Amino acid sequence: MGMTFEFSGLSDMMPDIDEVGIEMVEAAGPILVEKTKKAVQGVVRHEGESELVKSVTMSKPKKGKWGDFIVSAYFKGSSKTKTYRHTKTHRGKYAVSNALKAVWKEYGIPSRGIPAQPFIEQATAAAETEALDAMQDVFDKRVGE
Repeated sequence: MGMTFEFSGLSDMMPDIDEVGIEMVEAAGPILVEKTKKAVQGVVRHEGESELVKSVTMSKPKKGKWGDFIVSAYFKGSSKTKTYRHTKTHRGKYAVSNALKAVWKEYGIPSRGIPAQPFIEQATAAAETEALDAMQDVFDKRVGE
């Protein structure tokens, strides 16, 4: 014998959880960007790399495939000072993307004797507590009403 329990009204008292999740990561995003810029600044060695710091920006918050909410700091645009030639065609010069320069900083280029200067984990760790607090504040204001 199956029993069921029905109730109504609870959903009217709760805010839309997707809206709350997006607001939470929107509050955390600027903190992650700020800490990433500081971490990148710590590994910048010359003027040509300073544009890497300026290129850090926040992605648009979104809901992930598994129901999680995501925002990230990423490196936008291309270098104004660094170019490369295509290795096979050797035609033209192309601007190096700031994301690629960030990868070079993070992991180094061993074949050219350029050591790794990891900064991503440092930025994430520096942002964690402050970002979680900002997200908790949003959650408390929206759900704890």
